[in-house]
Amino acid sequence: MGRLLGIDYGKVRIGVAVSDTTRLISRPLCTLEYKKDFIDKLQKELKPLLPIDLVIIGLPLLMSGKDSPMTEEVRKFSEYLHQALRIPVKLWDERLTSLQVEREMRDSGMKRKERASHSDTMAAALILQSYLDSQRMTV
Repeated sequence: MGRLLGIDYGKVRIGVAVSDTTRLISRPLCTLEYKKDFIDKLQKELKPLLPIDLVIIGLPLLMSGKDSPMTEEVRKFSEYLHQALRIPVKLWDERLTSLQVEREMRDSGMKRKERASHSDTMAAALILQSYLDSQRMTV
């Protein structure tokens, strides 16, 4: 059984998280800039963690559950990632993820500069953990 990958998409930076081999716990992996060499850098990060069975990408919906201005962009990115990696992709509701991550880091005493450098990977880990938790509840 392979690991799962969590993605928090951003136009500039993309947060990446990975599950353990038992698919119980997610952990932050890295933040990558979204540039031409993104896929190459992502594959380099993933190589020691293979196999990856599924990619979970946070889907930014409005609180009403309707699409946000960023939703279509994330859908296009998910198709791009699926084609590039040849790994199945699942979109996962990420409402309030960024707010929760910001609150947890602030409450832990992290300075603003530290929070900025960790927020993308922490959001990816939270998105992935939410998915992992939901799978345990349905089994």
